[in-house]
Amino acid sequence: MIIRYLTKDDVVEHDKIAAQAFVSACDIRDPASVLPCEKMLGAFDDDGETMFADLEIHEKKCNYDGRLLTCAGIGGVAAKPEHRGKGAVKALFAHLFRECGYDIAVLYPFAEGYYRKLGFERVGLSVCATVPFASLSDIGRNTDVTLYEGNDTERLLAVYNRCARKYNLSFVRDDAEMFSAEPYLSEKYTYVWQNDSFATLHVDRAKSTVFADELWFDSCESMRGIVGFLRNFESNQKYVCFGNVPASSPLLHYVRELKDCDIRVRNTGSARILNIENVLKAHTYPARDGGFTIGVGCEVFHVTYSKNGVAIDKNSARAPDAVADIGTASRLLLCGFSDAEYIPGLEIRNPDSDFFRAFPPKTTFFTDNL
Repeated sequence: MIIRYLTKDDVVEHDKIAAQAFVSACDIRDPASVLPCEKMLGAFDDDGETMFADLEIHEKKCNYDGRLLTCAGIGGVAAKPEHRGKGAVKALFAHLFRECGYDIAVLYPFAEGYYRKLGFERVGLSVCATVPFASLSDIGRNTDVTLYEGNDTERLLAVYNRCARKYNLSFVRDDAEMFSAEPYLSEKYTYVWQNDSFATLHVDRAKSTVFADELWFDSCESMRGIVGFLRNFESNQKYVCFGNVPASSPLLHYVRELKDCDIRVRNTGSARILNIENVLKAHTYPARDGGFTIGVGCEVFHVTYSKNGVAIDKNSARAPDAVADIGTASRLLLCGFSDAEYIPGLEIRNPDSDFFRAFPPKTTFFTDNL
């Protein structure tokens, strides 16, 4: 099997694979002129002519403890039905893990169990909360917003990137791809409150609901500001649906009657560390001196930290304080943890190790389409 990056000459074969994999329509007589993603990997037979499967790699930068990690956002994973279970998708991911040089990879799994076999693990929970406007009456209305109409994009990006820094794994945005620059055509409206918070919304009149598809804030004041603006829709809609917010979002503190709400918990997304050493270096450690040794697969990392920085001895001969598979290690290092004894896949050998103090719980959250 040959694994290689796709070129413009592979557009038709990609379209065929996508149509077969997702059982969708595709006019191969008039194929797309470009691939859906700038960087794509394909699995071919040994002559390099027949493609079995492919996937998209969206190059991202992710926030992590105030620093940035390089990230492969994986999307569009597709294989011909007759080639499923024959190793093509596994070979694509093996090439990505081995050759592509990112710190981490993230994806939105169609089935967590499938991607867990490839080392991806759930890294956070989000909620979709449908709330009657009447339950938000503790937040006063206000109108101090501006509508984004495709101009002043830098201002909106600055608001987003400042708010996103609070959440591990949130993507850095450097263009307007995720914003609707033409609200009157798309029916998706982005309102910015005092350059401090924003919401992107659409309305479903049949459900009498305002859907806040994105909601970003970084303080109590900015949260009350943008939610207070949303309350202006309650004169003709009954509900607001916060479609994707962290499960720990302080917004839920302001809902007066949870019994009147529909709140659904789901996986934020799954991640796999590709370069453990880089992630260990980027992590912010406690102010006091400390150290630990962790085994991940066949590798052992001894970490010492102090006010002068962090030192990492890869492939250490020391006995590890804890041992984990790559998926469990990804969850621990990216999300932090408490109640370590309850974490599946973690073998604790020294419960007094600094490892269990060095990674307190973190709020992880990422939302951008892949």
